[in-house]
Amino acid sequence: MIIDSNGMRALEAASGISVSDLMETAGKSAAEAIEKEVSPDTRILILAGNGNNGGDGFVICRYLKAYKCRVCLVDGTPKTPEALANYKLLSKSRIISKRSVRTEIAKADLIIDAVYGFGYHGELKPEIRKIFRLVNESSSRVFSIDINSGCEADTDHHDKDAILSDITFALDCYKPVHMLRKETGVCREIRLLDLGLPHEGAKAWPEMNEEIFFSNFPRRPEAMHKNTYGHTLIVGGCYGMAGAVGLNILGARTVGAPYVECALPDSIYPIVAARHLTTVFHPFSYHTAVQTVEECCSKAKAVVFGSGAVYMERKEQCMDVVLQSSTCPVILDAEAFHLLHQNSYILRFVNCPLILTPHIGEFASLINKPVEEIMDNRMKYAVRFAKENKVIVVLKGANTIVASPLGEVYINQSGNPGLAQAGSGDLLAGIIAGILTMTRDIYTAVCMGVWLHGHLADLALEKQSMQTLSLESYPELMDELFRKHGY
Repeated sequence: MIIDSNGMRALEAASGISVSDLMETAGKSAAEAIEKEVSPDTRILILAGNGNNGGDGFVICRYLKAYKCRVCLVDGTPKTPEALANYKLLSKSRIISKRSVRTEIAKADLIIDAVYGFGYHGELKPEIRKIFRLVNESSSRVFSIDINSGCEADTDHHDKDAILSDITFALDCYKPVHMLRKETGVCREIRLLDLGLPHEGAKAWPEMNEEIFFSNFPRRPEAMHKNTYGHTLIVGGCYGMAGAVGLNILGARTVGAPYVECALPDSIYPIVAARHLTTVFHPFSYHTAVQTVEECCSKAKAVVFGSGAVYMERKEQCMDVVLQSSTCPVILDAEAFHLLHQNSYILRFVNCPLILTPHIGEFASLINKPVEEIMDNRMKYAVRFAKENKVIVVLKGANTIVASPLGEVYINQSGNPGLAQAGSGDLLAGIIAGILTMTRDIYTAVCMGVWLHGHLADLALEKQSMQTLSLESYPELMDELFRKHGY
């Protein structure tokens, strides 16, 4: 379960378990997990804050009494009654002065980060920053308890000197920051410790896996024909970028979209048509582009526009027609963002459900913010744009974020660096369009597409290298997955 800090507080309060007992359970569970990772002669240093996360650290130290384990109060004496009570239970020989923390960090084999929990926000204090830099520069292993100190639990914002851990032990539930591990790079591994809290009624963040995916993916009815679900329409491409719409088509066909149409410049029609025999094509010239696209939109159940459309004839007018004529979900990709950058107000007059699939550079240009600023606040900006413009934003990255107009956030966990190649986003847009053609819940369908795009890349590594992962193998990979689930 993924739950934010407010949800976690509500969960703890509703459990009826006292803060003291929760602290004892958390510290004991963490200590037992740590014992499996260390040898008897391991020198352990616990950095403890002045809140309840520090209290967890004191309990851990008490349970690791058989080890050379010591605690340093890096942010003053405990401020909560529960943390103070556990601090007083420690032998004075276990507590070291903050003045000697540099020496102790250098001597430690393992450093346990119990400084800040999910209540942390903002920037680090200068004296804490110095200590964290020493930890990050050391050769010791580092374990963080619940949240890497210096990271905000509910966002992707983290201080530049936040603790970098080998393992972060998430307590009872994953927090949003844990789902952003690939993007933030603050921890190599996350392990969940079950604290036994009841989760009934908890407001959890969306998740996706094979079970959830196939519980939402429709099975073909016995009386199905090619028009049962409707048409998937792809509009885009230009001379020199025929592959982009080809990958859109490949994505739609990967998920079994039964009727795929493609409106494209006649200059690239022979190239794309030679590779995709079952697609119905609508080649257009400069003079027929707008009319052709408008006619195709009237029949579509889902539309992709913009992939490979850099030099497409009358692309501005074609996008306007797509947005104004469509009643079905429309996915805007690639070149569409350059057009929106010049004419973003058009989003206010669109009546169809709209999905935007930018990478970080395209999104930065769209909202006129520096890439660096967005990278540290990806969720905030994606959610804000989605709400203000009443669209779904798929902000692509190592942990792709899907934000809805209602403020829902899905943080994708599937995928690997093999997808960092030209054409990966075109394939994703086609996959999403294919799923949207066959399912009713638009937001769920988009999350399904994002997850599947990454999951198939993970499955590909069983037979392919990450270095040369083939996007063209997706239909074959999906066929195996379909057969596995009886489709």
